[in-house]
Amino acid sequence: MHINYEKFSIEELEDIKMEFDAFGYSINEPDDFCTFKGWMQRGRKVKRGEKGLPIDSKHIYSKPFYKNGRQLVDERTGRQKFYRGTQRFVLFAIQQTEELSGAEMLA
Repeated sequence: MHINYEKFSIEELEDIKMEFDAFGYSINEPDDFCTFKGWMQRGRKVKRGEKGLPIDSKHIYSKPFYKNGRQLVDERTGRQKFYRGTQRFVLFAIQQTEELSGAEMLA
C-alpha cells in the first residue's frame, strides 16, 4: 500500500467514518475500507455494481511526477520533481467486497 494512502487512512479516519456512515456503511478502523487495488492486494474484490466513495484529503501529501513511466527530474538541480497537494482516494467499505476465490487469485 502506498505511504500517502496509509497516512490518509489514519489522519482522516473520523471524516472517512462520517462519509461512509452517510452511505449506510459502518467503519470503525482503517482496515474496514480500502481502494479497489488495495482490496485486491488483501485478497478481496469489490462486488459487481458497487460504487466507490471519492474522498479528497485535507492534508498535503508529496507524490513524485512521472512522464511515460519515468520519474521527472529537474534539469537545473538534477533532483526528482514532486507534486505537493491534496489527493483524491476512491474508497470501498469491506461490506462492498467479497473474498477472492482460488481461481481469481491465480489470474
